[in-house]
Amino acid sequence: MPLRGFEGAYVAADPKAAGHVVVADTDLINSKCGWHSTFDAGKTWTDGAFALPAGFNGCHIDPPSGGHVPSGSVVIGSYGQVYVVFGSARVADAGRDSILVASSLDGGRTFLPASVAVAPPTPDFGLARPLMTTARGPTGKDVLDLSFWGCHRTAQGTACDSAFFARSDDAGATFGSPVVVNKPPGGQNPSQPVVGSDGTIYLTFQRRFADGHVNLLLAKSSDNGATFSESPIDTERSIGLLYDAAKLALDPKSGALYSVWSDSRTGSQQIFFLKSPDKGTTWSQAQLLTPDPAVTGSSRSPSISVAPNGRIDVVYYHTPPETPNLDEVYLESSMDSGATFKLRQVNPKPIDRTLGYSGPAGSLGEVGNHYPPTVASLNSTADVVWSDTAAATPLTQTQDVELRTVVFATTVGGT
Repeated sequence: MPLRGFEGAYVAADPKAAGHVVVADTDLINSKCGWHSTFDAGKTWTDGAFALPAGFNGCHIDPPSGGHVPSGSVVIGSYGQVYVVFGSARVADAGRDSILVASSLDGGRTFLPASVAVAPPTPDFGLARPLMTTARGPTGKDVLDLSFWGCHRTAQGTACDSAFFARSDDAGATFGSPVVVNKPPGGQNPSQPVVGSDGTIYLTFQRRFADGHVNLLLAKSSDNGATFSESPIDTERSIGLLYDAAKLALDPKSGALYSVWSDSRTGSQQIFFLKSPDKGTTWSQAQLLTPDPAVTGSSRSPSISVAPNGRIDVVYYHTPPETPNLDEVYLESSMDSGATFKLRQVNPKPIDRTLGYSGPAGSLGEVGNHYPPTVASLNSTADVVWSDTAAATPLTQTQDVELRTVVFATTVGGT
């Protein structure tokens, strides 16, 4: 049986074509980044690995520039193109990753060879953990917005302390010079950018301190990403564990900003939700998700998506207290702009993290604890992907990416 080990899955669902879903992930066994596309709601799949520019050596775990698994997000543009962003390194750059983008003109059946979006600015620098969003451009081409980390070598090892942004106005053919989002003394864990109806760009990032406290900040740009201002969202211990960014989403109906993350203010890692109705000027009090007293244990690695009709979906890993090596995938959905959430378990049976390549929740150095389950929301469905070991044995250690489509019988404001 061929060995399989996949991690770092991101998902996009096409609002114009029911059943059209594209997943991007990393093949840990063969050190490749690739895709899986379906046009019939998962009955059949087309997949492959991205072709890299000359001199690049694949997708590797823990490159010298930092960042762990190099896969990044996948998006479907306004004109039908599909884009995937990920990290890879030139052999000549000694493992210091560049940010690459691959695009598909046929919905994800095939992808053009990837090209370099942003290269390391100096010989001691690497780029890591890219995320992407897209918007309809004024010239008939998609605008692509990227966020990623900057990592550099120090006498103590590697420091990842810069949050970057870069934009393409021509569907990824070219990108502007990367902009440092954070002010000194540094920033980590940039979220995926989101863009308001007025063109304002938003993303979150974190500023970490040696005593364990973390400042969560909102970066905002009103000049197409040329400059950013920053403002505080929250301060708490262990926001996002190590590499687990706070996530950001925008409600297409109201323009409200939503953010989710995990922190340990309750004594164990749990998921919190915040809302800003006024473009990040003020934020609601942090709302603890999984309020059901029957649900105990710890939760981490959330992702968030908002459907065109305004339904909010938050997905994350949950670890029961009595089984610290098992993960469950929880989905919480809100039909009332985040006032209340309904909880459901998505995975059919617990994920055994003693098998596969991701490790138990308590082992923060393992791959899976830094890569969340992700979700793509449409008006009547939420497509959720995660890494699972259901097919694993102690011999094969198989780890696959699983997809489940959750169907909603009610709509926002419905009964």
